[in-house]
Order: sequence, then C-alpha cells, then structure tokens
Amino acid sequence: MNPTVIEPGLVIIGTSDQSPLNGLHRVLEVMPHLDQVTVIPIPATPRETPERKQKNYYAKGFFLVKLSQLQFWIETAAVKQTELILPSHWHLSDEELRRSHPSMRLTKDSTEELNKSPSELRRDRKWKLIEQLVPAPAGTGKRPPDLTCLDALVRDHAIAANVSAGQVFDALHRYYAFGCMKNALLPNTITRSGAPGVPRRGKNNVKLGRKNALVKAGDIEKAGLILTDTDVLNIQDGYVTFVRPGTTITQAFLSMSAMYYSKSHEMKHGYLTPILLDSHQRPTYENFAYHGPLAPDAAGAAQRLMGEGEWARNYRPLVGTARDGIFTIGQVGSLDASPVDVNFVACGNPLQPIGVGRGLFVRDAWLGLYLGWHIGIGGIGTDDAKMAILRAATDKSSLLSRYGLDLPPEDFPSMFFSKYLSDNGELRSKDGIETLVDQLTSRIEFIASGRADRNSPSESGHHTRHRRFDHHITGSTKGKQAKRGEPLAISKALISRFAYTRLLLLWIHWVNTKQELPLHMVPTEMQREFASLGKIVPRTRIAIYRWAKLNGYVAGKPVEPTFLRAHLLPRFTASIQRGGLLLHRPNTGNAVELLHGARFNHEYLAHSGLIRDALTSGKIHIDVRADPDDLSHIILLDKAGAHVIPNIKDDVILINEGGIADLCGLNDAERLHGVSKASQRDQDGVDQQSFRQEEEADAKEKQKRARAELGNQKAPSAKASSVRAAQAQEKRDQLDDAARRAAEPECSPPTCPAQQPPVAPPVMPAAGHSRPAVSRMIQIRIDRLARFNAERKF
Repeated sequence: MNPTVIEPGLVIIGTSDQSPLNGLHRVLEVMPHLDQVTVIPIPATPRETPERKQKNYYAKGFFLVKLSQLQFWIETAAVKQTELILPSHWHLSDEELRRSHPSMRLTKDSTEELNKSPSELRRDRKWKLIEQLVPAPAGTGKRPPDLTCLDALVRDHAIAANVSAGQVFDALHRYYAFGCMKNALLPNTITRSGAPGVPRRGKNNVKLGRKNALVKAGDIEKAGLILTDTDVLNIQDGYVTFVRPGTTITQAFLSMSAMYYSKSHEMKHGYLTPILLDSHQRPTYENFAYHGPLAPDAAGAAQRLMGEGEWARNYRPLVGTARDGIFTIGQVGSLDASPVDVNFVACGNPLQPIGVGRGLFVRDAWLGLYLGWHIGIGGIGTDDAKMAILRAATDKSSLLSRYGLDLPPEDFPSMFFSKYLSDNGELRSKDGIETLVDQLTSRIEFIASGRADRNSPSESGHHTRHRRFDHHITGSTKGKQAKRGEPLAISKALISRFAYTRLLLLWIHWVNTKQELPLHMVPTEMQREFASLGKIVPRTRIAIYRWAKLNGYVAGKPVEPTFLRAHLLPRFTASIQRGGLLLHRPNTGNAVELLHGARFNHEYLAHSGLIRDALTSGKIHIDVRADPDDLSHIILLDKAGAHVIPNIKDDVILINEGGIADLCGLNDAERLHGVSKASQRDQDGVDQQSFRQEEEADAKEKQKRARAELGNQKAPSAKASSVRAAQAQEKRDQLDDAARRAAEPECSPPTCPAQQPPVAPPVMPAAGHSRPAVSRMIQIRIDRLARFNAERKF
C-alpha cells in the first residue's frame, strides 16, 4: 500500500468517533521547515449548534497541526484520505447558471449585472467581501506567514464593507474549505429557501387562508378541513381522473367528493346515491380548483389508484437488475413457493383426487441453477422450506435411487448459500430465523410485500415451469379457474405426487444440463478460454457451474451434511409402544392422532431401555426427525447421538412412494369410511346380536324340555371323565349320521327339500277356534313374535 503524501488540497476524515479530527478536513498549507500544517474543517453536512435551533453550514476556521503528528495519525489509521463530492451546480459556468436560473428582473439592460442569475449575484456579493483578503499566488506578491493570520484582518475589513464580521468569516472559510473555488460561495441548493420542495400545510389546528363567514360569525368548529398531504393527493387524483373534455370542474369536484369523502349510501327514488360528509369535513371547490391542476402527471395518480404493489411490479421504471450485488455462484440463493398447478391422486387409491400440491424451489440467484425442491400437499410452512434447503445442500444420490432414475448425481449440484432471498411466508418465523441465522450462520433477506420482482429468479422460474411442464400434464388447472360448464380440473386428476416428482426431476435435469442459455449469460472469461482452445463454448447452466467451480468462482458455504440434517429435518412427535414408534399427525394441537401406516422399530430401542422407561414412567411421547417424503426411516436424537430407526411395515409400495401426507390421507380416508359405513356397520352388529339371542333362546328351550323329560333322574355330570365320554359319543354319532346320509339316494330337484317352496308362517287362529296341532318350538316362536308386536310403538 502506497503511503499517503501530505500536500495542499488533501482531504482527510476521522475513522471513528475517538479520532483526533472528526469530520472532513482539508490541508491548505504544508510547512516542513516549521513542522506544521494549516487545516480547515469542511462543512459538507449541516452542523447542529446546541444554542441554536437551526442547523448551519458554517466552517469553523483555520487551525495549525504539527506535520509529524498528522503523519502519525495517518500511519495509525486514526484518519484517512477521502474524496469530497461537491454539489453538482457548483461545476456550472456562469452562462449555464443564467440559462438554468434566469434573472427574475422584469427589465433587461445591456449591462451584464442585470442579466445575472440570482445565485450568481449572491456569489459575487460574497466574493467582493473577501477578494482583498485572498492572498496572491506565491511569488506574485505579499503573503502572510500562514493563513491563520487572515482571521485577524476580517473584522477591520467587515467594518470597511459595512457588513457583519460573520458574513466575511463565512465567505472566507467556505472559499478555502472547498478548494479555493469561487463557486463554493454559491448556495448549497439553488431552489427556494426554507424546506425546498415541501409545500405548506396547516398545523396546530390552524387552517391556511382567509376565514370563512361562519368563523367570522363565531362558529369556529366549521372553519373547514385542514388539508393534509393525503387530502391533496385525493384532490389531484380526482382531478386527473374526472376532468375530461365535456366535464365541468364542478361535476368533477362532485365526483371526487363522492369517491373520497362520502360516509354511506342510501336509496333515493330507487337510485343508490352517496351521502357526502358535511362541507366543513371535506375539501372545498376552491381547494379542488387550486390543487387539482398542480398534479404533476397522470402517472402519480395511476400509481396510487392501482396500488404500490401493482405499480412496482408491472409499471415502475427499472433501474438495475435483480442480480445487482451478486457476483458469484453460491453467494445468494432464491427460495419461493408456488402451486404446481397439477391435481394429484392418492398414493393408495388412484381414483381418489387429493388436490393441487405446492412446490418449494431453491435456485442460485446468479445462474438460475435448480438445486433444491420440495413438493407438499395443502399448506406449507417453515419445515417445508427447511426441507427444500436441505435438499439443495446435500447429495441427491439416494433421492434419485428412490425415484428409480439412472441420472448422474453430478448433474444435481449441492450448495448451501451464504444468503437466502425469501418472501414473507415460509421462513418468516422464529424457527426459520433461528435455524438459518443462529444455528447455521447464514442470512435471510425478506422481500417486501408486492415486490416479487426482487426475487425474480424464483418468480420467473415459476412461470417457466408452469408453461413448459405443469400445464402439459393431465389434471392441470392451467393456472386459472374453470369456466361455467367446463369440467373441473380435479375431475381429471391422474398422477400421484410420487409420479409428479419423478417427472419434475427429469425436467429439472433438462433445465440444468440441456437447456441452452443466451450467449450474453455466459461469462466473457469462459468464452475467451474456450475460444483459445478452439472449442465451442457450452451454454448450459451445469457447464457454466462446472467452469466456475474449476476457476474458483463458486462461493457456497461448506457445511457437513449430518450437521445440516440435524438442524433442517422437520421435528415430529412419536408415541412409544411395545412394538416400536408410531408417528403423530402433525399440526393437531394437543390432540394425538397416530399414523398407523408406518411403524418404526430397532433393537436399539430395547437395548437402550427407551421402551421400558417410557412404559414405566408414562411419558410415551418423544421428538424425532423425519423426512416427510421418505417413510423408510426416522432419526432419533438422544444423549448417545443420532440413531436411524427403520420402518418395519411390509407395505413396500407405501414405503417407497408414500410420505407423511399419504399417511394422513389414509387416516382421513379411514375416518370418512367410518362415518359413511356407520349405518351398515351398526345393522351388521344388530344382526349378529339377534342371531346369537335367537339361537341361545332355542337352546334354552331345548335344555328346559330335556330337564323336564329327565324328571327325577340325575343330569349328566360336567366332570372331565363324563365330558370326554360325551365327546367320544358325539364323534360316533356324527360318523353314523354322515354314513346314513351317504347311503340315502340323492333327491331329484322337484322333491329335494332344499328346492321346495318356503312354507308360509302359521296364521294366528281367530277367537273361539281351537289352535291347530303344531310343534312346541313353533308355538314358542309364535308367542314371542306376538308379544313383540304387542309391545311395538308406532
């Protein structure tokens, strides 16, 4: 680093609040033989004075500093050299000043004095005050020992010029502080004094202008509306909107009042009319006629009417690009969520639509390279955003294998960014900020609402993906609502989330490795290198990434994958049972809903005593880490470290293609099935109950008759020996019965008892007639049915 040379004209500034020189200073004279330097402060910014209310631009004057001391300050970085930026109008010539700010005098003489601009007159008046004090150049006349001696001559010169000494001091010090420029005596601004560009408004409840007749009559409450900036904007917007050829100012004023200053509506003679505020609560016609024409243009009114978001997104002038400040790949990542515009079907039931999924994508903000993704069902949150970031930062080999794709993992780079651009959605939470910023030491820049253009890598990627991929899949919504009479897109749902993700990976692979970019997006250094080798420069994103990585232009943060998984994998609650761990459905509050579609178990759970301790203490709920799209395993974190607990279910398709959302879908389907089949289920239960009761009643009647026939004889014993003898006799009787049925000839269809028509139930006899001879069992059933009919309530 070259040492700073102390010479006249050098501008220095203090590097901290404890610096010996605070603010900007200019070196005016260097006297090595005396070891001293003449320095003056530069009033570049307004200075606050404790005893004065108004800020000022006065310079404080000359003072001496030892040359060796100043060199020491520079060497120890207590002060440093800097550059002073002067007001732009100080560089104008006299002719340009007169042209841009002409003289306001009504009469024009041939004399040059009358044609000068107001700023030029003020400058020349100050210059005349100090012209005699400014020393002549070296070697052309007398010079004081140093410039500090000039301060002693100011008061006498001010008396001779009949002005205050402060005016002379101000002009002299400004002239030297700003580099001996005559134009430094020009005002800091060449607009009106006071608050330039700020219109006057009424304050302290005092209305500007003359008092109206009501106030003069003593009714102060009706002095009129004190216009604010909002009221003036309303007036100007109404003037631009309603003043048209053929429309009078009066009608435009009434239309403006109806739009901005009405309190309600009511029906009058069958017409809906606005009810205006009282006249003293809204602008007057004179206000409208005065402030309305002062509207700068229709652009400001259009901007306010359409809203800041719409105007900023589609109509504002663009200055720079979304890549400003981004110089390398891996410096900034763009994260955003969007519907995938495709209706899915359930993993376990291809006939059950489950609606449109939502996708989260992570792209490099400089190159647009796709690095991470996550497809969710329903609302997505912080855990989904963290999953997309985890996918972007870790190897994709196992993921490609799970989806059955033989694509090279090198075509899907892994990168953890130093900063992420995100909207006010998924990462704007305590969990997201703590994880990304505090634990993983990255940064998040939240894009303002309505300014999606500031996150253009993701926003433009959404439009491209919808147009080239999503809208070509059966079941797509095409990004719009169905028209009247048009079948709903969900009725055409065809593919599952697993199948969609597989197609999405193929499309992302094409975007990264085969889609050619315009030549202007290829770095010039890369073009020169390939041209020197006589090769055609590749235009794909992956080729640019590999070249940048080879040449050290990739700035991604190196983070250990296991460390990332420990912080980015979503947390789930699981219940400990003797057969393993069952996950809880997420986002259910204090309610516990078990996902029975997956059960996780490992010998570590038994050896570590986790199951025993949980069942003993009753604390059966623990936190685990899991990938919502991978049911093959979960991760258990305890004092012994991280442990992979596999899924022991035997449903291979659900494990390979399903996720947490599919398990929740199974629970929902089971709940719906339980409600819809409740009638049949209850009827089946009643049927089974009736069958048992009828059969048991018949058996009781048989036992009752059998006991009656025994009389005084002893009933069969229930001892084991008697039971075994009865079992043997039952087997012999069954064999004899089977042999008898085998020896009987087969009955023909007309005479077969099974084919005979059913016998009608016996009819209850009329009163006074004797009952027919029927068997005892039939009589019992008839009596029971009669008793049941007598007790029924119709």
